[in-house]
Order: sequence, then structure tokens, then C-alpha cells
Amino acid sequence: MKKPLITFFILLFSVVSNAQTASDLFKSDGPQIIWLGVDYSNVKLIGDFSEFGTSGIKNTVEIRDKFFPSWNNLILAEPKKYDIAGMLNKSDVKNDIGMVMKLNNNADVENMEAYDNPEYTVEDIKKFIAAYDTQGKEGIGVALIAECLNKNATEAYYHFVAINMKTKELLVHDRLIGKPGGFGLRIYWAGSIYSIVKDVKKTRYKKWKKEY
Repeated sequence: MKKPLITFFILLFSVVSNAQTASDLFKSDGPQIIWLGVDYSNVKLIGDFSEFGTSGIKNTVEIRDKFFPSWNNLILAEPKKYDIAGMLNKSDVKNDIGMVMKLNNNADVENMEAYDNPEYTVEDIKKFIAAYDTQGKEGIGVALIAECLNKNATEAYYHFVAINMKTKELLVHDRLIGKPGGFGLRIYWAGSIYSIVKDVKKTRYKKWKKEY
């Protein structure tokens, strides 16, 4: 076989392997699905963030350094409750939250508190994803990008995203509302994630499958 023909097949294989589409997320024999975690690097906090009478108001540094990792680790520690694989109708989802954890560690605490929901657009979300370090990774990455934790309105907004890990192309996107609940700051806002997982599992996944 001549070299030009070999090169052609190599290029063809490369194009096909990179050409993931949104529908691949819903295939039983699709590419590996990777849970990237909850991205809080651009989240806004509205209202009184306290430990509900036990430890007083929490500052943004403590929220970033203690609670961002705690919320992400809780999902991994309680996979039956925070059933990421189940909400995506998959038997196996790989966990790889290191990249998101690094972004969370560097979140801008000076501008984290707000009075209004930023209401991020799809273009905003694409810019956030552009900062993801996915070099050398394959498959479809799934994450929740936290937009706002609003204590006054007792609700949290997250953007569900599914991305091509090789190209960082946004394949599936939806803006969701989670209802917090439970005792203590950690469990209270983790409740909003649990609410999202249930919503996706019961209704959103089927809607997305039809749409995409």
C-alpha cells in the first residue's frame, strides 16, 4: 500500500474518531462517558450563606476552599444517591473530577457574591468550557456548571453540559434549576445537585434524547 493511501486512512480515522455528535451521549454502545464534576469557578452566591445557626456566616474563601471540594466529593462518596450513571441511563460512567477541582480552587472569590443571577448564555458557557484542560482525553465529558446559588430564592441554577473531550465542542446543553434542602450548609446545597440528578433521570434525559 502506498504512503498517500496510508495517510488517507489515518486522516479518515482521525476525523471519524473526533466527529462525536450529541446523539452519541444516548447510545448504549457509544463512547466512554466521563463525569467531570460540578464546576463552581464562575458561580455567584446570593443571600446569607450560613451554617444555619451552628457556625455563623461563611465567607467566600471558606466556601471555595471547603465546600466546593466537599460538594464534589460527596457525589463520589454517595453514588447511589447522586446517581450520575443512572441519570444518563448508563451502566458505567468514569469519574475524572481533577480538572474541575483545579478550576474551582482558583475561583475568583472577590466577585463571587452578587445581588442578581448572572443568567449565563450558551456563549458564556462555551467560553468557560474553552478553559477546560482536556488534552489527551477522549470520550464525552459531562459536567454541571454552577451559575448561581440563591439563598433568598431557595434555588440554584446549573448548566448541564456534555462535551467532546478532544475538541471541547459543546454537544448537549440545558439550564436547570435545583431545589436545595437539608440541614447544614454542605447538605443544603448538595440537595440542589440531588434535585438536578432526579430531574434529569425522570424527565430531561428523555427530552434530550428526542431533541438531539
